[in-house]
Amino acid sequence: MEVLTSVDAERIRRLLGDETFFWLDLLSPTAQDLDALADLLGLHGAAVEDTREWDQLPRLDDYRDHVMLVFFSARSVDGRVEPVEAHVYVSGDWIFTARRCRTQLDAQHEWLAHNDYDDEDQILYHVLDALADGWDPVIDEIDRRVDEVEASVLERPDKHQLTTIYRLKQEVGDLLRRAGPQRTSFHTAIEVIHGLEGLTYGSREWLRDVETHVDAINSDLRRLSADLTALTDTFFNANANRLNRLATLVAVGSMFFLIWTLVTGFFGQNFGYLTRHIDSKGAFFAYEIGALLVPTVLLALILYWRRRDWW
Repeated sequence: MEVLTSVDAERIRRLLGDETFFWLDLLSPTAQDLDALADLLGLHGAAVEDTREWDQLPRLDDYRDHVMLVFFSARSVDGRVEPVEAHVYVSGDWIFTARRCRTQLDAQHEWLAHNDYDDEDQILYHVLDALADGWDPVIDEIDRRVDEVEASVLERPDKHQLTTIYRLKQEVGDLLRRAGPQRTSFHTAIEVIHGLEGLTYGSREWLRDVETHVDAINSDLRRLSADLTALTDTFFNANANRLNRLATLVAVGSMFFLIWTLVTGFFGQNFGYLTRHIDSKGAFFAYEIGALLVPTVLLALILYWRRRDWW
């Protein structure tokens, strides 16, 4: 299996002349690279223009003798996850991939270069499956972050957690914008790719395995989106419960202060009974402390008895 990582015009012409199937993988191809490949491989001008501009959504463009598949992987960068766009050109004689950052395709160069395959669609399978594999660690990373936020919300809700939840929802939504259309279009892509003249494939439909993987990626992202929506509700419920407990504590404290205020206010009046009977420091403490202590103990017992209704 011939694997190229740069535009070698002489070698490409030789492989085309020998009808040797090859894979050309370019990282950040220049405009000159694309112009050269347009002449060497006969790439359609519209497809080349898309690869110059990037920022496409998943789709398949059929140009009869070759197709251009916009296929997405994903990666984690500085604590954030993001989709990774790759353009995959396929014909019956070659595969050409273009991307702007390192992906798991880099690990496939040596592997495919030292292995021969009877079916050319199996080679394409390894290319697309490597891109699809890039989603797995990203989904695991989001899962881990969602679990961490959920645990902290259940322990003690905080406004910073809500910010984290919304950022996660944005990241998952950005991934779903690619994963959803990719799942929808890939089934059709298999039929179109298998219809390319000269592309060989055997009894095992290798690309169906990629389709299953793409379906699983979409399902996982939708699950994460639903989990984040539920986590938002959990945050507001937990925060409401915390505020309810705080309000209960304030209300209970207010009851005690109400009793103490009434008692001290009563003893602050110049009633005749008080002036006749409270004529010493001992009498003052006996009446005052007794009047404070008895209702305080009774209220405390009542609150203790009813505590399960409030906490």
